[in-house]
Amino acid sequence: MKGISLAVVITLLGVTTAPQLAEAKPTALRPAAVSAQHSRYREAETVWQRISVRNPDSAEAYYNLGIAQANQLKWQEAIDSYEQAIAIDPDFVHAYCNLGRAQAKLEQYQAAAQSYRHALALDPKESLAEEMLDELKIIARGSGIDLALVLEQ
Repeated sequence: MKGISLAVVITLLGVTTAPQLAEAKPTALRPAAVSAQHSRYREAETVWQRISVRNPDSAEAYYNLGIAQANQLKWQEAIDSYEQAIAIDPDFVHAYCNLGRAQAKLEQYQAAAQSYRHALALDPKESLAEEMLDELKIIARGSGIDLALVLEQ
């Protein structure tokens, strides 16, 4: 990577580049610890924004930017970042998984189902996409949403 070393970013912010599900989890930490955690995500977002500007063809930069945004519950921004990662690398399975998660958080269930299905089409053994699609089916049933058309494709 040009400019900022990825290793430096990882070391300074404790950011991971490993594929992961970007979901903020409830915590029982004290308010100061929660505030520090959110501050790290804001810092990570700033760093990944800079990296993506310097490396506009880096799908990983946009993917990690999406993770930082999702961990701050900035779902639409995360969707935009994951879509940018996918535009650069249409075979980025984990970007589709995280895109689906962010879409589901905004109750865009049809779009989320399509994202998960796309991830599974790229990698039929992707257990994360499979689990997330199963979870989405449960949510849809409980909400009376018909995902049948999307799920049959």
